[in-house]
Amino acid sequence: MAEQDSAHNLEIELKARIQNREDVESRLAKFMRPMGKVDKRDEYWEVSSRDPLNPGTFRFRIRREPGHTTITFKDKTFDGDLEINREFEFGIDNEAAFRIFVERLQGRFVYRKQKIGTRWESETGIVAEVVEVASLGLFLEVECVCNTQDAIAHEEAKCQLYDVIEWCGIPRRALEPRPYSLLLGIEEQDGR
Repeated sequence: MAEQDSAHNLEIELKARIQNREDVESRLAKFMRPMGKVDKRDEYWEVSSRDPLNPGTFRFRIRREPGHTTITFKDKTFDGDLEINREFEFGIDNEAAFRIFVERLQGRFVYRKQKIGTRWESETGIVAEVVEVASLGLFLEVECVCNTQDAIAHEEAKCQLYDVIEWCGIPRRALEPRPYSLLLGIEEQDGR
């Protein structure tokens, strides 16, 4: 297992379509520090339930980034423009063995997504990524990971995310509430 393992986190995120990468990055540089390049190559898989009393599918992501591979699954909810996920993820050292495991579970490949861009972080832990999503265009993604169930902390995080969008000069009408899967024309199953 990789070092970045986590049982689960609550991830609150916003994304907006942007027109000018350089302008957004220049504005981010005024209140965030650059953390490097982003190169995320995601594959989404699903496994069907064999329980006739609880039919459905379980969807998960295999994310390959330079130097590591992470498996993620989420309990996804929406609050207006915000996506709020209870996220579970773990690293794997042997991707080939994991793929055999998925095959044995009769996993079904659903779709691929690639994001390339830059990553930024604030002193308060807000993360921003300016990314080009293959076939969809440019986006600013802003997220906060909360390790607490405190509703006040969640509201503060939401306000901080909207502040970043505003500071970058992005109008609220540019916010994109739909998950990338829907933008790519992939039907969501069981909210995952």
